[in-house]
Amino acid sequence: MASGYVYILTNVSLPGMIKVGRTLRDSRSRARELFTTGLPTPFQVAFEIFSDEHEKLEADFHQELHDFRISNNREFFKYPLDKAITLLQQLNIPPASNESVFQAEDIFESLKQKYLSYLKPDIVAVRIVQPQDRVWLEITQEKETAGYLKDQKITRTDLAFISDGGYDSHLFRPEDDVRENARKFVEDFDPYSIIMTTDLFHDSACQEINEKFNPHK
Repeated sequence: MASGYVYILTNVSLPGMIKVGRTLRDSRSRARELFTTGLPTPFQVAFEIFSDEHEKLEADFHQELHDFRISNNREFFKYPLDKAITLLQQLNIPPASNESVFQAEDIFESLKQKYLSYLKPDIVAVRIVQPQDRVWLEITQEKETAGYLKDQKITRTDLAFISDGGYDSHLFRPEDDVRENARKFVEDFDPYSIIMTTDLFHDSACQEINEKFNPHK
């Protein structure tokens, strides 16, 4: 039994296509390795899940989607992302320990569609991460150095303290599916709440949003 991560990658240059693989280390490092001169845009880790039997999980997934595979010697599939995530969750064997529970969904593309002019320009990834009994917002920022090297900064914000409006009622709950918490952050969490609890938006955006929600202050 080998523990590791099974990931789903997407690329805007490959619409409608996903890549599903496994790794013992960071999925984003693997995505970076796959970004070659053959593609104009990098891969994004759309979803990843920790499995106590990650080799079996990957093999089972590939078998289930055999008819949607682009090529027998490649890990690319023509298959909807949301259905692929559901299938991966269903195939995953429950972990032996709750400490092994880990799922993460990328919401960067969704946030760009909604808040492109507000996001800090050095942000390259935003994920909802659910390890064990927590819900985190994870922001990855990168800066080019010497023209090709990158300094990377990853920050995580615990979303558990954010109220749903009622007493002791939380908006982002670890018992909910990671996709539901991702949806709520993008669709239900308003811009003012975002600037008050996260570091996603640049200063001018924060000022504009603050003036809009507090016009007399």
